[in-house]
Amino acid sequence: MGLRAHILLPFISGMWLAIGVGIAGTLTPDYSHISQFMSALGSTGAPYAAWTNYAVFVPTEIWFLAFLVILNRRLGASRTRRFALLLLLAYAILLFLAAFLPCDAGCESPGGDQANTTVHMAHMIIAASAYPLALIALLILGLTTRSTSLLRRFALPAAGVGFCLFFAIVLLPEAQGLFQRLLEGWIYLQFLLLGDYVASKDTTAGENRT
Repeated sequence: MGLRAHILLPFISGMWLAIGVGIAGTLTPDYSHISQFMSALGSTGAPYAAWTNYAVFVPTEIWFLAFLVILNRRLGASRTRRFALLLLLAYAILLFLAAFLPCDAGCESPGGDQANTTVHMAHMIIAASAYPLALIALLILGLTTRSTSLLRRFALPAAGVGFCLFFAIVLLPEAQGLFQRLLEGWIYLQFLLLGDYVASKDTTAGENRT
């Protein structure tokens, strides 16, 4: 795949998630993309739970892990960048694990009249921990790119928007599904920009060698 892999892998990962969730949501009666988490499609008792967890969520993270391998090879060996890549690895692994620890029916936030199972609580904690790790990692990576890059100029505003979307999930539960999707899309946009930066960096290095 050559240099195209820098952009193709995060694109495939994001589209795999979006299309898979879109199809599962359409097939699931009374499912709302606005008010319900994506995980609700893989929750206990959901009609297409196994397909959603193992054919949508798991492959999404596998594509992303392949992207991380490329980043690890191309971004350089500074400790700061390695730390950021470890945070992205933790983000991917946590979401990978969440697919094997499905939430209770409906995937509601903890609390309320119905007691939550231990697996449900673990799923919610894992999912809630993953997004901040990705946002912090992207901020670090953005700030360590060259000063003229779009990633560098975009880093602080992008982190601010990302955390606003994350807290909106908590503060506006009636639209938590919408804000989760916006946050996922925002994170994946930055993955694409990161892939483009690495690809352009490799291209420039190749031209300098010729």
